This record gives sequence, C-alpha cells and structure tokens, in this order.
Amino acid sequence: MDIIEFFHWFKAYPLTRYSLLLASIIGTAFGFYYYEWQLSTYPVYYWPLIPDSPVFTLMYVLVLAAYSLGRRSNLFDTFTFIGLNKIGIWTLFVLLYDFDYYFTPETCVFRSVLFLLHIGMVLCALTLVKDMKRPTFTMMGLILYVFLVLDYFDYIIGTHPYLHTPRVDVVGLAALILTLGCWGVVWLIRDKDKGVF
Repeated sequence: MDIIEFFHWFKAYPLTRYSLLLASIIGTAFGFYYYEWQLSTYPVYYWPLIPDSPVFTLMYVLVLAAYSLGRRSNLFDTFTFIGLNKIGIWTLFVLLYDFDYYFTPETCVFRSVLFLLHIGMVLCALTLVKDMKRPTFTMMGLILYVFLVLDYFDYIIGTHPYLHTPRVDVVGLAALILTLGCWGVVWLIRDKDKGVF
C-alpha cells in the first residue's frame, strides 16, 4: 500500500478514523496525566504551554471530530500537522539523545511505549495531508510566529517538559530546527492547485 492508497483507505473507512479518534483520546488523557506533577509546580497561566504532546494529540482529536462532521479548518489542520510532526520527532530525539538515562532496565518498557506513541504522532499527522488546502502566506506567517513564541517560552522562560540532560541548549536548538523544518516542509512542497502535497 503506497501513501496515496493509505489516504484513500483512511478516507473511505470511517471506522479507521473512529479508531484513531479513540486511541488519540486515550493518549491525550494519559499525556495530561503524565504532566500532572509538572503542571502542579507552575502557575495556571503557564499550563497551556507545558504538555506539548497531549495538547497536539487533543488538537488531532478535534480535527478528526470535525472531519467526521464534514467540517475542516485549514489553519487548524496545518497547525496540528506541523505540531504533531515537531513534537513527535522532538520527543524521539530527546529519548535517543539521553538514551542511557531513559532506557534503563527498569524503565525500558515504559520508554519504548512512549517512543512508539510518538512515532504514532507523526503517522497521525500523515492522515491530515490529503485534504489539506494550500496555506496562505498570512496563515503560514501566523503559524511560524506561534511556534517561535512557544519555543521562546519553552527554552527562555523554561516551560519545556522536564529533561534529564544538562544540555537543554542542545534540545532547545533541536526544537528550533524542527519548528523551522516542519514549517518549511509545508511551505516548500505545497501545491497551489492540488492542495498541500
């Protein structure tokens, strides 16, 4: 099955969407639970900036729900697509960057599940591609601005998820590269006549 067949299969079988919807709801709930302790140590006004993974899986839930109701927002779809890719890949990078800490014999199974779940975030993002419309210049500028502001809060203010590594600067640089890279992919390979890809 190539990527185009996958998109047709996803669109043709609502049960697939509902299964992804259920899995994403469960993953989102677990994600917020995972961040519970960190959220309790920050003022409430910082809460939307801390749990990156569950926020973007929640956005994916909303996209799927809108899709099932026949309603789409290209701005929301594009923002969710970039966010799922950025945070999914960022988490994989962090887990591998400090592999010896995250994959100890005691935590290997749990971290392996987290690793697979974040690969799943990237795969979920792919389900949005087929029906995404070409983003406007203004839309792409707004999306880039929001992601750069989120990176600023994460690595200048310090709202990033708790990290074991002392090299937070390296992780922050990876986040910035992913912001620009994921945004750039949408910008560069969009097709004004056929949609995004």
